[in-house]
Order: sequence, then structure tokens, then C-alpha cells
Amino acid sequence: MIALRLAPDEGDEGFVLPLAADELWAAAAVAAGARAARRPPVARAPDAAAGEWRLVYDGPGIDLGRPRRVVARVAASGERLVEFDDGELYWIAADGGAIERVASGGGEAAAVRERALGAPLALALAARGVHLLHASAVVARGGVIALAAGSGVGKSTLAAAANRLPDLAARRVADDVLPVRLASEPLALPHFPQLKLAAAEAYPSAAPASVPLAALVELDRGEPGGPPPRLERLRPAAAALALARATVAARLFDPALLASHLEACAAAASRLPVARLTYPGGDDRLGEVLAQVVRVTD
Repeated sequence: MIALRLAPDEGDEGFVLPLAADELWAAAAVAAGARAARRPPVARAPDAAAGEWRLVYDGPGIDLGRPRRVVARVAASGERLVEFDDGELYWIAADGGAIERVASGGGEAAAVRERALGAPLALALAARGVHLLHASAVVARGGVIALAAGSGVGKSTLAAAANRLPDLAARRVADDVLPVRLASEPLALPHFPQLKLAAAEAYPSAAPASVPLAALVELDRGEPGGPPPRLERLRPAAAALALARATVAARLFDPALLASHLEACAAAASRLPVARLTYPGGDDRLGEVLAQVVRVTD
């Protein structure tokens, strides 16, 4: 279980929800499917100013949908800090079992929760061997196909279209973030707060905690009226890079965390179909595009 503490006066009553084949405790119900529960016994953050913290990253990042300066540090113990340019600071336990906001940037509660579910949670999960892909996803033929792309390319639109095209026998399981466990037998772990989806559209809390990860498709959308969708399978080296490129907050990984992540990407790429799909813009051809997506597992 991962315990999330966002304020020193929260108390011990809160909620637990399924998260990436594990559970997340928070004082507020951050997503559908949460149940009431007391906070588990976990370590508390030390004085962030005490001890020695090695700089891992200091530069631009995306936070709450816009560019921000982000600083990441790691201690010899494996504990980690993530600081944002408004002064907000998060501590992450070495084993990923606890996240604590130790300094406030003055944001509203909803924005604080969204930020905590970004880079701080990505680091906590990575410490446990789970990585977040910036991807939407559909399940088809018994496996999950991740659709990776930058913001605005159309991955959410494409995944949502699966629910409207029953002939494809595919349905959306993630809108923007997909937890995965990368290894020679890659798994998708779809339980994760999808903040842009209504509760009724989220992956059901009672649904399987893990599903085979069948493929990853990098999306490249062209202009409406362009040539037909073209699917290009990537060789293992390029496939490993595609997996690393799609990983949320990878630039904040310290050397040990990064090494284990790249090793996992390489292991997954040796077995996992990874492809680049170039397709024309426009909603009138989404069915054609999704048909190509499903065929990547052939």
C-alpha cells in the first residue's frame, strides 16, 4: 500500500482505492471505487533540510498541464524529494510506501491532489517496479494496447472511440495514464485515477488488477484527408526507446532507478510488439485507425 499525506492535520481516517495492482490510501477519496479505511502505519518524512540530498534533475517539466521548473533529489537511503517552482515539496519513501507533502505551494485542494498523483506518485511506483506510461489504452483480444503520444495528438479521442465501435470488440481502459510492469512478460495494471474521466467511465474497481500488455503503439497524427493509416513495427532497440520515452517522470529517476527502468524496457521490448502508427486526422476515420491498432498484435 502507498499512503499519501497532503496535510499534517489530516488525521488517520480516510479512503483506500485500488492502484496499479496495489492500493493507495488518502484522506480524501481521490477517485471512484474508494472505501473508508484508516491510515496504515508508515514512515514519516524527515526534516527535508537535514541530511545530504544529491541533485538528480533541475529543469523544465509538465505539471498540472503546463510547463514548470521541477527539481528532484535523492538521499543515500533511497528517499526522494520532488520540488516545484512554487515551493511545494514532496517526500517519497525509499520503498515507495509513503508520499508526504512537506511544504505547500498554496494551491487549492484539487490541484494539490492532481499534482501528488503526478511526479511524486510516479516515483513511488517506480521504486516498486511499476511505471506510468503517458498513454491511453484499449483492451482487445484479451490484452491491453497502450496508445502513447504527447498531449493533443489524439490518444484520448482514439481510445474513447473504441467504446462507440462495437464491431472492433475493443474498449477503453485508460484515458491518459497507464501503469505497467515491464519485464519479459509485460503487464498492464489499469487501476489508476483517470482525472479527466467521469466516475462511470473509469476502469471498474472490481475489474482484474492486471491484464497482459499486448502492445504499445506510438501515435503520429497528420492532417485530415491524408494517406491511409500506416503501421510500422519497431525493432527491439527502437521499441525499448519508445517505452522509455512514454514513461512519466523518467527524467526525475536517479541513476539506480533509471538503470532498473531501462533494463525493464529492454526486457519488455524483446517480447512486446511496439509500433508507430501514422494516421490522418479527422473523426471520420477513427474506425479505420483503431482497426490498425488492434492488428498490431497479429
